[in-house]
Amino acid sequence: MKTMLVPVDFTATSDNAVSYAVEWGKAYDYKRIILLKTLYDSMFDSLIPSVDYVRVNQDYLVKEREEAMQKLRTMCRELIAKVEPDIKVSLAVSELPLLRSILEMIEDEKPELIVAGSDNYSYSSDSFVAGNVIEIAKTSPVRTLIVPAHYQYRPVQQALVPVDFNTVNSLNKLRRYQTTTPQWREKKLLVLNVDPKERYLHPDEEFKNAENALHQYLQNFPHEVYYSNDKNIINGIIDFSRTHDTQLIVALPGKHSFLYSLTHKSISEALYRNAKKPVLILK
Repeated sequence: MKTMLVPVDFTATSDNAVSYAVEWGKAYDYKRIILLKTLYDSMFDSLIPSVDYVRVNQDYLVKEREEAMQKLRTMCRELIAKVEPDIKVSLAVSELPLLRSILEMIEDEKPELIVAGSDNYSYSSDSFVAGNVIEIAKTSPVRTLIVPAHYQYRPVQQALVPVDFNTVNSLNKLRRYQTTTPQWREKKLLVLNVDPKERYLHPDEEFKNAENALHQYLQNFPHEVYYSNDKNIINGIIDFSRTHDTQLIVALPGKHSFLYSLTHKSISEALYRNAKKPVLILK
C-alpha cells in the first residue's frame, strides 16, 4: 500500500505540511497517510538523548498522551473529510525521540515518502519538526519532501533539478522515480548547473560528454538545461527558483550534489530557511 509518513507537532507549519501531504497524496495515488506524534520529553527537544533515558513522570505522560491523541483524532477526522474514500488515514504515537520514532516507523510501515514542514528566517512557528528537518532529511532512507511554512499546494508542472556535472549518473534516481510514479512522465524538468568557473561558455570534451549524458538520462522527460555562474551554489539555486515558474525543487544524491550539501548544517539551513518552494529529496 503506497504510504506517506507525516511527523506532526500541532504547529501552523506542521498543519500546513499535513494539508500539502493530502493534496500530494491525491495527485500521486497514495493509499495511506500516517500521522506521527512523538511524546518524548520536551526538555530534550534540542538534544539527542541517550538510548537509556526513561521517562519518570508517568502522570505527565498519561496527560500528554491523552491530549495528543485527542488532537490526532481531530486531525484524522478532518483529513478523512478531505481525502479520497480509498485513502486510509492512520495515527501513530511514539515515546521515542523524533528521529528514532521516524526510523522505527519506516522499518515497520515501509512508507515511500516522509513529508515535513519547515519554518524560515522571517517566520517561526516554534515547530519541533521544522527544527529537526535537516536531520530528518539526512537520516531518512526514503524520499523526503520538505514543505515551507505557508506554501500552498500547487500541482507540479515544472520542477527545478540542480545537477552537478560530476555526478550526472545521480539522475538514475529520477528515472527510477518515474517508473514508480507514472504521473512524472509529463512533468517538465528545468535542469540547473551552477558553474562559477563558467565552463559552459567554453565547454571542453569532458563537459560536452557530461551534458550529452544528462540528455540521455532525461530522454523520457521534457527538459531544458540552464546554467548559472553564481559563486554560491545555494544562492544560484534559490535565485533561479524565484525567477522561474517551478513548483518543486528536486534534490539528487551524490558526493558533489545538492543533497550532499544537505549534510552540512550551515548550507542546508540556508536552503530550507530561504527556499519558498517544496524540496523533494530522492534517495
